[in-house]
Amino acid sequence: MSTLVFRLKYVPEEEADEIRQLLADNDIAFYETTAGRWQISMAGLWVKDKEQAIKARELIREDQIARAKTMRPITFGQWILGYLQHARQNPAEAFFTLVAVLLILSVSILPFTLWL
Repeated sequence: MSTLVFRLKYVPEEEADEIRQLLADNDIAFYETTAGRWQISMAGLWVKDKEQAIKARELIREDQIARAKTMRPITFGQWILGYLQHARQNPAEAFFTLVAVLLILSVSILPFTLWL
C-alpha cells in the first residue's frame, strides 16, 4: 500500500519542485496526486515501498528543518496579499470560509445584542 510522504496543499510550486527533485536525486520512486477540480482529493507525493517511504520522510524532514532556519516572519501586508491570492485561486473555498466565520460570529454575538 502507498504511503503519503508530502502533502502539496498550500505548498509553493518552487518548494514542491525542490521536494520532487530531492526524491528523484535519491532514487526514490514516487507518484503525485492532485486535489482535483473541486479541491476535495488529497494532493501529495506518494511512495509505494515502505522502506523508501521512511527514507523519503527523513529526507523531507531534514529539508524542512533547513528551510525553516532560513525563513523570515511575514508582515501583515504579505499575509493579506497571500490571502487575496489564495481567494483568487480558490474563490469557493474563500467565500464559504467567510460565510462560516460570519455565521459563527453572528451566533456568538446575537444573544448579547438582544439584551440591549
